[in-house]
Amino acid sequence: MRKETAFIITFLVFTIGTALVIWMAALPNFVAVRFPEVTAGKVVTGPMRQSRPLTQGEVAMLNDWFRHHPGGWGPLSQTPPSSGDARVELEGTTDGHADPIVLTLWTGISAADWNNTVFLESPDGSKVRTESFSDKDFEPLRKLADGQVFPRSAFP
Repeated sequence: MRKETAFIITFLVFTIGTALVIWMAALPNFVAVRFPEVTAGKVVTGPMRQSRPLTQGEVAMLNDWFRHHPGGWGPLSQTPPSSGDARVELEGTTDGHADPIVLTLWTGISAADWNNTVFLESPDGSKVRTESFSDKDFEPLRKLADGQVFPRSAFP
């Protein structure tokens, strides 16, 4: 085998191998999220972190919202500025197994750059996905956070 042929084969193996390794590492981040069927939960909002259980209507709304938003969830790429404006802790089932998840909502109260952003995380924080939504798509979730009465301060 000539030197030039060996060089070209080595170069192709190296470049294609590197691309395959990168795609295999990145591919799990491009898969649509599979949401559990929500059965119950609670929402925690406000500066004093007041908590209340979700109503059956809110649980049904969340299940419907999840069915319409399975794609576009990417990995967390930067540290958020705060712990969010509301936290929705959900209990659900996937294929008969308990599958709790936590949604952290940014409604624009604590950090305007994060308006209409949702974090989807496992309760232990090992998996975190994020997605920003339009005002129309985020509106049902905003009602969960804004539906509670808590003192609000004016913008500085």
